[in-house]
Amino acid sequence: MTPPLLAPDVRRTSSRIVLVHTVTFKQARQLVPVLIPIVAGFGFGGGLTTVAILAVGITVVSLAAAALSWWRFSYADGPSAVVITRGLLARSVRTVPNDRIRGVEVEVPLLHRVFGLVRVRIDAAAGAAGENEEVVVDGVPRAEGDRLRVAVLTHRSQTPATGVDEAAPEPVEEELSRWDNRWLLYAPLVGSYLALPAAALGALSRVLDDIPGDPLEDEFDIELPAAWAVAAGAVGVTLLLLVAGSVIGAAIVNWGFRLVRRGGALVATRGLFTRRHTELEIDRVRGVSVSEGLGMRLVGAGRATALVTGLADAARRGQLLPLGPRAEAWSLADLLVADPGPLTPHPPAARRRRIVRALVGGLAVTAGGLVLGISTGHWELAVAGAVGTVLGVLLARSLYAALGHAAGPRSFSVRRGWLVREQVVLERRAVIGWQVKQSWFQRRDGLATVMACVGAGSGGYAAVDMAAAETPAFTAAASAPWAGALSPPRS
Repeated sequence: MTPPLLAPDVRRTSSRIVLVHTVTFKQARQLVPVLIPIVAGFGFGGGLTTVAILAVGITVVSLAAAALSWWRFSYADGPSAVVITRGLLARSVRTVPNDRIRGVEVEVPLLHRVFGLVRVRIDAAAGAAGENEEVVVDGVPRAEGDRLRVAVLTHRSQTPATGVDEAAPEPVEEELSRWDNRWLLYAPLVGSYLALPAAALGALSRVLDDIPGDPLEDEFDIELPAAWAVAAGAVGVTLLLLVAGSVIGAAIVNWGFRLVRRGGALVATRGLFTRRHTELEIDRVRGVSVSEGLGMRLVGAGRATALVTGLADAARRGQLLPLGPRAEAWSLADLLVADPGPLTPHPPAARRRRIVRALVGGLAVTAGGLVLGISTGHWELAVAGAVGTVLGVLLARSLYAALGHAAGPRSFSVRRGWLVREQVVLERRAVIGWQVKQSWFQRRDGLATVMACVGAGSGGYAAVDMAAAETPAFTAAASAPWAGALSPPRS
């Protein structure tokens, strides 16, 4: 039975989306596993005619699949829920209550922009087990996308009594952050921006390896000094390509980034080719995470991410500052969550644990290298073990320096990590439970790992190797008096 909401408010996406999905083969891609054996069964030969027939056939299939998908898709938004209806043979009706909607993102990919369309992603914590929690309305005009975004976030696109649009004053807009193109210089220090150009260079190197013969040997008679110069040049070109690729990638993703507070929502827009408009309700923000990679710490850069209850893909959609100065990231964090104060360092036993683990591994390798050197005369492993021991101790001290926790009147904070150091500031109301863990070695040293279980972000954030005696006081100060009864487990 069709829900009553669909009758007065049913809407359809623009028919222009059929062309977009035909060009991108969105629906047809799902038919590839079926079409391959069919084509193989007919035994098509080679030649230009076969290629043309296959191209026309795939295009026709893509057009038919896109048209059927569009014809059988409808949506409706009312004062209490959003309803999505889809499916050709097996009809599916999904109802998402407005109070379960966590955020809305309006995407404008390049091809959508050509046809004047947008894609609206509604993040809803109302999916069945194994079902995507996003509701996607793909292919509506920009004006309809804006109307739908406002409707589902304000929960009052129409009044139930009259069905007439409810007038509301335009919310005041306050700009919180704006992208500075100088921040692109941080991109080569961020691993995620280096991943794509590194993968491209790896693929190119594999293609060159498949070319018969050695181009350098075929074209040049290179002696040893010249070979070293060529190798140094290749390394320099590789580094230059990595840097350029990371900067270009960061520009494509973050170009024109702007974060504003509009009424009770945070609105972020960014993207060069695909423009994204993400809107999050401030009331659902439970905390902020500020992360700094190893390279970013060297130049004082950071990232800020809002921790929102029930938000899917929070690492991307919750970004308050994708990349920028550390001071800018913390200023945004302070606007949303109260500062709990300076971090309390963890006891010296936590540092000793890390140094001992580094020494045990490094000295074991060094001892094995000494035995090998005495018996065979090869001392490389012993040297590597000694160097690894020194570096391990330095790493252990850095890991300890990253640890810390704090509890204030309205929030608390924990910090950990070395390669990527992350400090999380959470509101007291975010805590839904605590978990205290203590290994045999931690019990011996009077330490414990205390994890705050929350309904936002990754779901849990830990204060690693804090003093076990401080556990009850910290948990009570960071959430509520009931948590003061917690104590480390006893053997």
